[in-house]
Amino acid sequence: MRFKLTFLLVLMVTTVLVLSSILSYHNLRHALYAQYEESKQSVSRRLQSSLPNALWNFDDNQIQTLLASEVVSPEVASIRLYQVMPGKPGEIGAATLVAERARKGLGDVVATETERLAMVLPSTSGPRSVRDVKNPEIGYADVSFSRQRVDALLYAQVRDRILEIVFLNFVLGLVLFFVMSRMVISPLSRLAKAFKDLADNPKSGELDVKGDAEFGVVVAAFNHIERRLVNDLHSRVQTEQKLLSANEELTVAMKTLSQAQESLLQSEKFASLGSLVAGVAHEINTPVGVAVTGASYLLQEAQKVKRVLTEGTIKKSEMLHFINTVTEGTQLVLSNVERASHLIKSFKQVAADETSEVRRAFNLKSYLDEVLTSLAPRLRKPGVRVRFFCPEDVVMDTFPGLLAQVVTNLVTNALKHGFDDDHTGEVSISAWVEGDHVALECVNDGKLIASEHLEKVFEPFFTTRRSDGGTGLGLSIVYNIVVQRLGGTIEMVSQVDKGTVFSIRIPRVWVDKRRAATRTS
Repeated sequence: MRFKLTFLLVLMVTTVLVLSSILSYHNLRHALYAQYEESKQSVSRRLQSSLPNALWNFDDNQIQTLLASEVVSPEVASIRLYQVMPGKPGEIGAATLVAERARKGLGDVVATETERLAMVLPSTSGPRSVRDVKNPEIGYADVSFSRQRVDALLYAQVRDRILEIVFLNFVLGLVLFFVMSRMVISPLSRLAKAFKDLADNPKSGELDVKGDAEFGVVVAAFNHIERRLVNDLHSRVQTEQKLLSANEELTVAMKTLSQAQESLLQSEKFASLGSLVAGVAHEINTPVGVAVTGASYLLQEAQKVKRVLTEGTIKKSEMLHFINTVTEGTQLVLSNVERASHLIKSFKQVAADETSEVRRAFNLKSYLDEVLTSLAPRLRKPGVRVRFFCPEDVVMDTFPGLLAQVVTNLVTNALKHGFDDDHTGEVSISAWVEGDHVALECVNDGKLIASEHLEKVFEPFFTTRRSDGGTGLGLSIVYNIVVQRLGGTIEMVSQVDKGTVFSIRIPRVWVDKRRAATRTS
């Protein structure tokens, strides 16, 4: 950490120094370039004022003296002086190199720029013929200037600043390293160790770290927070213990409630089964009674014929009458026994499915016909007709007993709540295939469900007929079976134009969603 802090501080100082050096460099460069331009102008003015007369007078000594004095300037690299020879009127004469002077010790210095200066003879000098011409040009000088000194000064400036920054950074880095180690890092290390000790052992107590003002304030603040946290932790532990105790009580209560609900569900199921048994027994009593009566009558007729045969007084007409009577009686007994056998078979299958909850494949239409046949005694309500529609080829692989419980509860609920003694109408059960699902719809045109009860019909123990012995579990059982056991959906509407409609949609082949979710995860 100390290296990071030192590096960041050195980086900040370096940035400031670099920015300051850049600003200083630009200021120096501007000043040196301004001085360079001023020196150029001064050299040009001096040469243009002194060289024309010396050139006109062909005074080589003066020319060399003037050139030697100018090349001393560090900005002047060399001077070449040319004289223009007079030509024909209107023409410019040829230029001849008169003198040349370069700065001694120039070496590798390269001229940066060359400026040509016209040598104009003032109008007050020279012969009259020349004075008659306004500012005649008698020659020119090529002056080569060099920025070597400027560049050297700028280079020296950059070099000195770099060395200064490196030296300052080195010194500053050492100072900051030791200062940070002593005044910041070391107290922070002790504070961090104290934090770690406190984290490893919450009961270690308050921090005992001595430091200067800032660290002392931090430690005091932490100790204050630690005391509050310990108090809060103690309170939370007590609250958590209370919540755990309450949660255990709630768990026991929920378990008891679940057991009670399961017991009520079983009671409802067995009550429905008992009602079914009573209805089937009543329904079977008629064909069995008719069969017994017919068998008794046939026995009496057989005894009469036997007596007549023993006496030997039987007539052909009596024998034919006996045969006809036996045939009709046998047909009557057989038809009633077959009816009773069908009722017993339907009851046996439905009762076994409702009690065992075994998954198997079955034909939906045939199975629901058996269910409705077993419910026939309860479906005989004056003025109410029960109808069933289903294609012949619908085969399902699910729990038929659960499906029978759903249909039984829906039909009995419709008859009980939708049709009072003075109401007539129809209960329609329809089933059809929708892709991989089977749609089952139970519609009745009896009394509608009150709007304030629509959201409660599937709630356990909700009933409007509690005074008549209603438990409020019928539709709750339907909802739990359809959604949780059969993996389907159920919806309900109750409107004037549609009646009360329960729409169920369940998979044709049952899928264990919990196992599928486990495989997916």
